[in-house]
Amino acid sequence: MKTIFLAAAATLMAGTALADDTQFQATLASHAILPANTIIAAPADAPAYIQTSAKFLKPGQPRVAEIGSVPGMSAKRETGLATPFDGQPVQGFSGIKAMGDGTFWSLSDNGFGSKANSSDAALMIHHIAFDWDAGTVDRKETIFLSDPNMVAPFPIVLEGSDSRYLTGADFDIESIQPVEDGFWIGDELGPYLLKFNTAGELQAVYETLADGKPVM
Repeated sequence: MKTIFLAAAATLMAGTALADDTQFQATLASHAILPANTIIAAPADAPAYIQTSAKFLKPGQPRVAEIGSVPGMSAKRETGLATPFDGQPVQGFSGIKAMGDGTFWSLSDNGFGSKANSSDAALMIHHIAFDWDAGTVDRKETIFLSDPNMVAPFPIVLEGSDSRYLTGADFDIESIQPVEDGFWIGDELGPYLLKFNTAGELQAVYETLADGKPVM
């Protein structure tokens, strides 16, 4: 009975705190824009397959090879962009980490919405800064992620290539934690915890465990 009473009292106190009328004012001071059409070249040593991207946006349909031949649509409205892209799109970011010096590390999501249509989307992370007065994003550095030492526990899309760059059909990267010797990155597909060195090379893959068994 004493345990029940204490639990009830704790619940009442929590409810009182949630009902508090305390207000927190937030005012938008500025914002920065990274243009949607920010397309960068894949590394020179990357296979031709990822020198262009967004060739398979509709799984099950034939590849589209002609650059810019498919207008981008949002509902029935044209977006002003067209696929496939000559290069790799930088947007959109799925995670960001403030570095305390005015810069941030961020990462591009796995590609175009799913594993099935992102096999030509190269995985990459970005060192960025914001100019709040100008409203712009300064991309200081981009690192393309790769698996040259065959650490991934499965065949990657570019398995037979020399450079073995990783794509959105290999991992779906969602979060980033820079450390002294590289980066820890969270993946949604495994789900896995991934360790990369400062060059973006995969060093380790850790499975998610529940009751001592891998979650798949």
